[in-house]
Amino acid sequence: MAPKKKAGKGAKEPEVKKKKGGKKDPGLANKPMEMPIGEEIREFYHIQIRDLEDRLARYQQKWDELAVQEKLFRQEFEQLANNKKEIVAYLRRTLNQRVDEITNLNEQLQSLQLAKEMEKDAFEAQLAQVRHEFQETKDQLTTENIILGGKLAALEEFRLQKEEVMEKFMLLEDQLRKQENEHKDYVYTLEKKSVLDADRLKKEIIQRVNLVATEFRKVATSQMGDTTKRAIMENNTMTLQLAKISRQGMQLLQENEQLRGDQDNLCRQLELLENSQKVMARHSRGHQKIILMLTEKCRELQQGTAEAKQLRLLLSQLEQSLTQLQKDNQALRSQREQLNLQLERQQNEGQRLQQELAEEQKVRASLETALAQATAFLQDIVQMQPDKEDGDFDDLQLQCKELLKHLLVMLSSAVVLSPQMAVAPRRESQSCGPPKERRYSTQPLKTAPLLQQLSSVTPYQLGDLGLVPRRIHIPPNPEDLRLLSHTTRVGNLWAHSSPEVRVPEALGTAGWQPALGADHGSAVLQLCGPGEVGPQESPE
Repeated sequence: MAPKKKAGKGAKEPEVKKKKGGKKDPGLANKPMEMPIGEEIREFYHIQIRDLEDRLARYQQKWDELAVQEKLFRQEFEQLANNKKEIVAYLRRTLNQRVDEITNLNEQLQSLQLAKEMEKDAFEAQLAQVRHEFQETKDQLTTENIILGGKLAALEEFRLQKEEVMEKFMLLEDQLRKQENEHKDYVYTLEKKSVLDADRLKKEIIQRVNLVATEFRKVATSQMGDTTKRAIMENNTMTLQLAKISRQGMQLLQENEQLRGDQDNLCRQLELLENSQKVMARHSRGHQKIILMLTEKCRELQQGTAEAKQLRLLLSQLEQSLTQLQKDNQALRSQREQLNLQLERQQNEGQRLQQELAEEQKVRASLETALAQATAFLQDIVQMQPDKEDGDFDDLQLQCKELLKHLLVMLSSAVVLSPQMAVAPRRESQSCGPPKERRYSTQPLKTAPLLQQLSSVTPYQLGDLGLVPRRIHIPPNPEDLRLLSHTTRVGNLWAHSSPEVRVPEALGTAGWQPALGADHGSAVLQLCGPGEVGPQESPE
């Protein structure tokens, strides 16, 4: 820690340091003792300058390599730009083709819609006509059905009446047959009775005549007067019986005449019923013809209803095809909208890429100018060769300081302007997630390869001659930072804290801090580094 304290003390002006050097051994200090220290410092500076020249040669070689890589990257970027233009042209061509296809499909859709409307109107007119005809035929058939229903009801009533009349006729025929049979039986019985009565009367008369004859003979033989009286009485009884029989015969003749009249009436009724039966048969044949005509009309109506059903099915199919065409039209519209959105995204992406390209070109131009100026300053510093005298060496140191100050200002301005713009897309890509990181990684950033190459370059650090391996990321000493200027201190803290801008800041601040001390002693102490002994406490 003692060298760091001395290094911190060495951050003052050169006069103060000379006084401190004199205070170390005030009695023995003289000019011959100061000369070896100056020669050692010169030798140290010569070694440091040779090391810086070697580093400058390495940096120049790396600069050439970076220039070649930058040319390659530029060619690659131009190729990517050409590829992008070709892709944009291809996408525009495909978009135009899709737009043409969409217009053709819209025209076809409009023509199909017109044809569909025309067919729909024609089918609707045809359907209306069919419905009108169907309604007319339906009304006509309903009226005919009503008429035929009335006729059928009349026929049914007539049939019932006919059945009743036929039943009555059959009953009358049966009754007539029965009466005829009864009449025949009765006539037969009467005739038989009359014949039997006549025979019986004849026999009785014969018997009575015989009896009377016998009695008459007897009476005649006995008394003639009694026989005559009895004969007269018998004659009277016989006349009475004959009158009674004649009356009965007259009654039978009247009944026979009455039955014959009834038979004539029944025959006339039978003729009337036969005539009515013939008329009913003619009417039934006419009704059968009407029923056949109605059945034919019903068949025609059924065919018409089947055709109407077919027309309805065809209309439903046309409606389904219309809905399908509408769905296809909607899908094509959505596809066109998606293509329009994709085209807008691609146009926005192209504009964004063009803006990023312009920004990257600006950053590249600023970096190229900064690198050119830095190389010019470094070449001027390298070309400066100090003389052996102390005054010329101090003048050279002052000139180197001025040049390094200008270089620091120029590099700090380049770091403030350009690296922040180069780092911003990287921070956005880190904060936006994996999909955006992939998108930004595919974009050709110009400065990203250059920054990666510069990050691989190991800048000069304090007290590093390249002979002893050093630790990576040595944190700065707060006591040393307290004695530095504000710009250099902020640059050191930014270089150790922010890894994204470490490369340009290291090039702008840490690599050239040795020449920004307040005086000669601070520059020597910063070149030696915090871990080594300063020029006042050399090992010799």
